[in-house]
Amino acid sequence: MIAPASDHLEGIDRALVIGLGASGRAAARILNDRGVAVTMVDDDRDHPAAAELRDEGLRVELGRAPVDVLGEGTALVVPSPGVPESAPVLRAAARDAITVWSEPELGMRLYPHRLLAVTGTNGKTSTTELIAAMVAAAGIEVAACGNIGRPVSEAAAAEPASTVLVAELSSFQLRFASQLRAEVGVLLNVAPDHLDWHRTLDAYAQAKARLWAGQTADDWAVANADDALTVELQAGAPGRPATFSATRDVALGVGREGDELVLRAPDGHREVVVALGELISAAPHHVANVAAAACVAALAGVDVASIRTTARGFSPGRHRLEPITEAGGVTFVNDSKATNVHAATAALRAFPSIVWIAGGLAKGVDLSTLGPHLGRVRRAVLIGEAAEELAAVCRAAGVPAQVAATIEDAVAQAAAHARSGDTVVLSPACASFDQFRDYAERGERFAAAARDVVGALPSGRSSGSASRGAGGSHVA
Repeated sequence: MIAPASDHLEGIDRALVIGLGASGRAAARILNDRGVAVTMVDDDRDHPAAAELRDEGLRVELGRAPVDVLGEGTALVVPSPGVPESAPVLRAAARDAITVWSEPELGMRLYPHRLLAVTGTNGKTSTTELIAAMVAAAGIEVAACGNIGRPVSEAAAAEPASTVLVAELSSFQLRFASQLRAEVGVLLNVAPDHLDWHRTLDAYAQAKARLWAGQTADDWAVANADDALTVELQAGAPGRPATFSATRDVALGVGREGDELVLRAPDGHREVVVALGELISAAPHHVANVAAAACVAALAGVDVASIRTTARGFSPGRHRLEPITEAGGVTFVNDSKATNVHAATAALRAFPSIVWIAGGLAKGVDLSTLGPHLGRVRRAVLIGEAAEELAAVCRAAGVPAQVAATIEDAVAQAAAHARSGDTVVLSPACASFDQFRDYAERGERFAAAARDVVGALPSGRSSGSASRGAGGSHVA
């Protein structure tokens, strides 16, 4: 662990860390190492990490309400991303003027690094991976962190001060960040999501915009020129403005000119970054991610040759429009990471004829906005808590829909209705937590079920004709 460049813990003798997940454990260990008396609390009475943390000298309270553990003398609260601002413990902290920091804020206060930060409703992980790969290609030590893998505080404490951190940050984390300074911070897009946490779209958008709150006039605030709300939010950023676009040229940043992505540098220099035909995918969301990453990397000083080489070889990650298998002219695609309406609409535009598997936990979002995007959907198979709400959306759009009890049932039913030329797409438009551990488990189970369906096909028969007997649903 490197020595901290500065100490922001003066007067903080006791801290409450909410949640025993990866970010909570990282925050608690850093505070404990600095001599702060830490209490951790989690609603899981059998959390597997509890014994190890207690062995390290941390006080761990399981199954208790965080507000009941707050106690006198607590000077700092570090909440897990899942704790909403309206939670009693955070209301109590605000009432008693107790400091609240997100885990990334804690890490960057204690262990400053060059930080390139990414947030947005969709595309965060792919863009973060791209930026980190572009920086690495230029021979610069880099570590990707945040929601992409290691907690920011863990990476900040462990990596040499010369290492550039590229962090994927959520609105939850940014809501409780004020001095987290991104040398380059990019807001990819903003669409309704997590409204069960933030309550309103404006509150959600303002939380995203806190990505730029700790910047100075020497830093860069990058917005999406194709997303009016990000540009509007950028107007309040203290950093210098730049933009990216997948559809048009930009004055400063990376935009599209014809079939090329082009860099317009701060000094007026123009240079082609990459031709769209050189990318592994020319899907609009992938082009946008490449443009965003190239813009951030270039503003951080990465040479265009390194950016170009990385962009040419980069393949989007797992669970995002991921082809799984094919039989009889029917392709199965895993888009489990599409956990909101904005992400799902990209999948609904990507294929000419779709059998759509969707549903899960809607997170307070109005799913009716999907209706205008269902023109290419022949049939829908719906799962989870939002199934009936989505069924109503499908009925209004004239799309036949049915409900399945499990993801395996959904795949079987979708295969039963699929015909040559169709794509069976899992693009849920919802979170996974009503039925799965996370979106990755949902995607893996979809993939396994798709392979099972294809593996059971008699030679020469289509997936649709082989599976006509799949049942167990009701038509909505």
